[in-house]
Amino acid sequence: METAKIYLELINASIRARMEYKTSFLFYLVAILSFYAGQIGLLYIVLSRFQSIQGWSIGEVAFLFGLMTFAQGFTTLFFSSLVHFDQMIIKGEFDRYLVRPLSPLLQIIFSRFEASTAAHFILGGAALIVGSQMSGLEWTFKKALFLPLVIIGGVMISGGIRLLVTAVAFWTLKNESLVHTVVFSSREFVVYPVTIYNTGVQFFLTFVFPIAFINFYPAYYFLDRTGDNLFHPALQFGTPLVGVVVFALSLLAWKSGVDHYQSSGS
Repeated sequence: METAKIYLELINASIRARMEYKTSFLFYLVAILSFYAGQIGLLYIVLSRFQSIQGWSIGEVAFLFGLMTFAQGFTTLFFSSLVHFDQMIIKGEFDRYLVRPLSPLLQIIFSRFEASTAAHFILGGAALIVGSQMSGLEWTFKKALFLPLVIIGGVMISGGIRLLVTAVAFWTLKNESLVHTVVFSSREFVVYPVTIYNTGVQFFLTFVFPIAFINFYPAYYFLDRTGDNLFHPALQFGTPLVGVVVFALSLLAWKSGVDHYQSSGS
């Protein structure tokens, strides 16, 4: 109970620090909204011209985008503090987390609680609602129960990938380029249905770097789609399981990195 209070205090301090510069916070919020609004605008232009992408209508692509953005919101909320972890290693700041009687990973996660992710939730939620209506999605009790599991699984996948990339810094020290390539640039692959790519890329995004489970496969189930050449129909329901596997592997990589870590003062 006492430990939980400490983590809550860390969250509270993080939010207060972020909100101390309100103008900067608002500009950052607008920047995020503008970025995603630009993506939505581009999708709309493409779909207005071609009517569909690989058989996916504008409403279905909007739902696909909504799942990705909503999961991205939670991922940024909880894991944004990992982005600059390599600097903690280089400057020796990570040592402070090791000497405290708390989990080093949880200390880092709760040290920066990114409140500006409200922008992700606004646009992601709007895209899910609009996409559901435009695509004629029929919500059943099973689908409603499965949606939170998909969001949690998607967050575990994207958060797990962030943690895996973070753990690399224990061996390489600098991992900034890897963060931008793997964490930020890779999500562009799942803005569109993965069936637009060749079989090799689809295999990679499914079994090697499984970000297709964040939105594509569950969207296939929610939208009652048929006709696409999936590797197996059961993949539509795989997001929660894949999330657990990816996050478990990322925790193992993190533990291995901590065991390998040598203080900059050593």
